[in-house]
Amino acid sequence: MRFELTPYKRVLDDEEIIKDIQLVAKKHKEGYLSLSKYIRYGKYSRCAIQGHFGTWKEALIRAGLRSTRNQDELNRISNQQYFDDLQRVAKELNSATISYKDYCDRGKYAVTHIIKRFKHWDTALTMAGLSPTGKAKMKVTEKECLEDIERMWVTLGRQPTTTDVQKLALAKYSLDTYKRRFGGWRKALEAFIAYVNGVTDAEHDSASEEVNVYADNCDNNEENALKTSSSDARKTPRNINLRLRFKVLSRDNFKCQACGASPATIPSTILHVDHIIPWSQGGETVIDNLQTLCSDCNLGKGDLLL
Repeated sequence: MRFELTPYKRVLDDEEIIKDIQLVAKKHKEGYLSLSKYIRYGKYSRCAIQGHFGTWKEALIRAGLRSTRNQDELNRISNQQYFDDLQRVAKELNSATISYKDYCDRGKYAVTHIIKRFKHWDTALTMAGLSPTGKAKMKVTEKECLEDIERMWVTLGRQPTTTDVQKLALAKYSLDTYKRRFGGWRKALEAFIAYVNGVTDAEHDSASEEVNVYADNCDNNEENALKTSSSDARKTPRNINLRLRFKVLSRDNFKCQACGASPATIPSTILHVDHIIPWSQGGETVIDNLQTLCSDCNLGKGDLLL
C-alpha cells in the first residue's frame, strides 16, 4: 500500500501577487516594505508568498522594490518602539505573552529584526513588560512533527493543508516550525509520505522501534502467517510504529470498524489500532491482523476474538 500527496494546485498567478505588493508599497510610500506590513494591508497570505517566491526578499526583488532595510532605517527604530508594538499586539490578543507567529500576523516590525536586536524572542518580551513564552528553548523533533501531521490527517480524514494549520488551529506547532525543520509545509508532507511509504527512516526510529519495521513488511511475506498460539515463536513486537499505524488507519478510512465513528464527523472520537487476534493470544503485529477501533469499542473488546 502506497500513498501519494494530492496534486498541488496554484490558484494565483505570480503577477497578481507582485502587483499587489507594488500597490501596498506605493500606498505607504516607504523605501522598504516589510512583510509584516504587507500581511496587514495586502491581499495575499504569507503562505501564498512563500509558495510562489520562496522568500519575502525574492518577492520584493521580483516586484522591483528594495529587498532589505538599510542600517539607518533599522537604527531609527528605538527599543521603545519595538516594546510599544509588542504591547499593542498583546493587548489585541488579550494575552500576557505573544508567540512570534502571532506577532508576524499582527506586528509592525519584522520578527527577525527584533530577535537580532535583543538576541532572543523571550528577552524582547520580558523587556517589554510581557511574560516569556517559555517555549524558546524547546526543540521540536522530526518525530514530534510527523506525529502531529499524522494526528491532523486522522482527525480530518484527509491530507491537512496550511489553512488547517493556521485558521483551524489544528496543528500543535506553527508553520514556521515545519519550515525550519523541513523547509516548508509541502516538504513536511513529503517527508511524512516518504516515511509512511518506507522510503526513509525518520529520526524517531530509535533502536527499539527499528524492530517494528519488520512488521511493516510482513503483510507481503508469506512466511509470516498470523500466529494463533502464544507458544509459537514470536516474530513481531507488540508495539505498532507510526508507519504501520497510519497505513492501518488509512486503509480503514479513519473510521472505527465496529461502529463507524470517525474524528472527522465526531470530533471527540479517539481511534486506536487494535490487534484482531490479540497479541497476548499469539496474534502478530502485521497489517492483516490490525484494525481501527474507536476507544469505546476497543475498551469493550478487551482480549476477545471478534
